[in-house]
Amino acid sequence: MTMRSAIRLSAAVAAVGITAVGCLNSGWAYGVDPTPAPKPTPKATSTSAPLPTPAPTPAPISTVKPAPKPAPTSQIPRNPVRTTAKVVYLTFDDGPDPRFTPQVLALLKRYDAKATFFVIGASAKKHPRVVQQVRRQGHALANHTYSHPWLNRLSSAAIADQLRRTDAVIGRTTCMRPPGGFVTRTVIATARAEGKQVVMWNADPKDWTRPGTAAIASRVMTATRHRSIVLLHDGGGQRAQSVAALSQILANLSAQGYRFESLPACRVPAPNPVVKPAPKPVVKPAPKPVVKPAPANPAAAE
Repeated sequence: MTMRSAIRLSAAVAAVGITAVGCLNSGWAYGVDPTPAPKPTPKATSTSAPLPTPAPTPAPISTVKPAPKPAPTSQIPRNPVRTTAKVVYLTFDDGPDPRFTPQVLALLKRYDAKATFFVIGASAKKHPRVVQQVRRQGHALANHTYSHPWLNRLSSAAIADQLRRTDAVIGRTTCMRPPGGFVTRTVIATARAEGKQVVMWNADPKDWTRPGTAAIASRVMTATRHRSIVLLHDGGGQRAQSVAALSQILANLSAQGYRFESLPACRVPAPNPVVKPAPKPVVKPAPKPVVKPAPANPAAAE
């Protein structure tokens, strides 16, 4: 073979190799069809009966309750109870005094306020009309002993005598306050035996020292909280400052949303009136007519 023939043969072999590579890259090499064959549909291999179609799941029942119907207008109370109102208990000691107790009552009435009056029996005996005025306005009357002694110096029998003498003047009471706040176990036990609860206080402006109207009012406003028991005086001396301070106290506490009530332990229900049966009418028998006997001899009568 000549050199020229060898070169031609090499060129032919090279051409065939390039063609083979191109066919392999195009997917047509060695007669392979590049289109993928379709996948066969799988056949069911189970011979059992088909499963039944499940029943549809029912929708869950709603648990939401319908909104209540509004009450008719006629059933809505006009004055609903105020559950958020604050309460303060005003108490007055050492009365009654005809100079100052009526002024206190007038101020309380102006603000529709109720209070508790711890009454001295000897003063109540001197001024029964003032006591009746306190009772008529719906305030509570309580026992402050008969002559205002320090009970911590008295025996149980002497304490009981003070309480009983006062009740004999103003009527039955269910609570008492020891003068000066001097309380002992004997005082508590004796009061309990007499059917009374000992009531103290937690807001004391010391108005009996007469520190001035502004000082009394300021001390009460500073110390007062919900359900505070305020100690003031309507008797036992000059109480003009206490009355003037009460006007400011009522105005300021009312503006803060307080209402004023008597102490629940001291409220005594009014006794049921005794209804006497009407007297039976006295029926007097009609007088019998006087019948004169006829004369035996009519001629003699002529």
